[in-house]
Amino acid sequence: MVILVITGILLSLVMPRMAASRGRAMLTACVANERNIGTALQAYRNDNQVFPNSLDQLKNGNPPPMRAVPTCPTNGTSYAAHYLVNNATGWYTIACGGVHHLQVIGVREGFPQYYSTGQLDTEGREP
Repeated sequence: MVILVITGILLSLVMPRMAASRGRAMLTACVANERNIGTALQAYRNDNQVFPNSLDQLKNGNPPPMRAVPTCPTNGTSYAAHYLVNNATGWYTIACGGVHHLQVIGVREGFPQYYSTGQLDTEGREP
């Protein structure tokens, strides 16, 4: 009986830390996805002189800049829904529609965001 009580106490101390670690890992994976999309966007622009109007266009070409556009690991949200581009000024923004703001303290909804300047904003400090 005492062992069960001790185990329960230890689990109650460890579980919140495990959840926080998992949330931080998903944020890291999301950031990696956005950087990879940014690299593919630059490759597309090098070949076509403009950024694509949609992230799905990254799957075109021989070879394509990306075989598949990744989704946010928190809830499978597509980055395509949060991709803004302006070819007249040569900039784009990729934002995450995942739920990092519910998992990691200090992250606002709609972040991380990746900008055409190569800057990453994970907490809402826009460049």
